[in-house]
Amino acid sequence: MLIRMLAGVLCGTLCLFNCARAGEGDVIRVGERAPMISGVSTDGSTVSLDAYKGKPILLVFFATWCGGCAQELPKIERELQQRYKESGLVVIGVGRGAGFSELAQFKRNKGFSFTIIEDPRRQLYSKYASDYIPRCYLIGKDGVVKYAITGVNDYDFNQLKRKTADEMAAQTPRQ
Repeated sequence: MLIRMLAGVLCGTLCLFNCARAGEGDVIRVGERAPMISGVSTDGSTVSLDAYKGKPILLVFFATWCGGCAQELPKIERELQQRYKESGLVVIGVGRGAGFSELAQFKRNKGFSFTIIEDPRRQLYSKYASDYIPRCYLIGKDGVVKYAITGVNDYDFNQLKRKTADEMAAQTPRQ
């Protein structure tokens, strides 16, 4: 019983620590142009953010071993991918520190329908952040980061959903 109580206190403390780190480890911030990265997806194709110019993109950095990611990814699938995929939202997960075969098995086991690309040496991740996962970046149709979250909490996720809805409703900018 005491061990369970201590584990609960430790988890609560880590969650508070996670929330307190918001913004730490950022390389790219809201309002800045998103770096155009590319990588190999779990179906073997090369995926580049450049190919989705003019579409909103939700870029999600995660790790297969990450507990917070395990909480957040199913919510992204259910509440964003499934809701907006027909309207043009592009969801791309980037498996930080993981290779092709590990990510393909992970995607299959979890039943995710969004694209997942590998980042075994964290080269893609380093263009957006230096520390902490999960991380989500909502990139607008104009290529600018509209919203970013680090860690897992309901308030930030609800804000992400609201910002995504706003971006989906926005008119495509003229070029």
